[in-house]
Amino acid sequence: MGSISERVRLDIALLHKGFAESRTKARQIIETGNVVVNGKVCTDPSKLIKKDDSIYLLKELKYVSRAGYKLEGLFNEYNIELKDRIACDIGSSTGGFVDFLLQHGVKKVYAVDVNTKQLHPKVATDPRVCKIEKNARELHFEDIGEKVDVVTVDVSFISVTKLLKPIKSLLNSNGHAIILIKPQFEVGHKHSGVVRKRELHVTILENLLDEFIHEEFIPDYLTYSKILGGDGNIEFFLVVRYYGEAYSEPETIKQNIMKVVNNAWEEHHK
Repeated sequence: MGSISERVRLDIALLHKGFAESRTKARQIIETGNVVVNGKVCTDPSKLIKKDDSIYLLKELKYVSRAGYKLEGLFNEYNIELKDRIACDIGSSTGGFVDFLLQHGVKKVYAVDVNTKQLHPKVATDPRVCKIEKNARELHFEDIGEKVDVVTVDVSFISVTKLLKPIKSLLNSNGHAIILIKPQFEVGHKHSGVVRKRELHVTILENLLDEFIHEEFIPDYLTYSKILGGDGNIEFFLVVRYYGEAYSEPETIKQNIMKVVNNAWEEHHK
């Protein structure tokens, strides 16, 4: 491979050494704690290293993208039975969530994205994966033809509130929806980019919770993603069930919002 200059970013060093086929992949490997530099795990892709620094990988990537690790972090806290279930992943991209679902035994998963050609070959060629190339906002039951037990959502550039009706049309009664909340897409252009105000995170989560309850979903669990978004944003997971009738939510989830946000800020601003 090419030579490394005297001091170079760690992600570029991985490229030069042949440990990754792209800088994006190198970043995923680094941020998931798989790179050891001079005997210490390094999770900073921008870390400058020397030509003679010792670099090695702890293990191969478990999932095709870092999204799989985000979902794994949630399931380490809150488990939902996936074995032999039918799932739908909205916003599949390269397939990190899909990969996680497959590895945990789903019978079938519908991968929905405007461009399913992004799917990694590992998941795209799995016979349990059904690709649906469509804008998720226009997704209907007829596009799939059966109800699903689990819906996972990882979308960008739109609010997840735009997907509540499609989710309702797909989800079995009492089925679970797992929503990755990206705050920068839940606020106006004034706050676009990285959301840097703790109180804004609280407001976003409170408003989203109200929207889900209004659409007859039961909030089950709220936590923060243990892995930051690609732009450095703190992200959150909301797990809901579709109840299908008017529902008065327990106050516990709402009361927990501030605690979840505070924990996220403490974890990601060490």
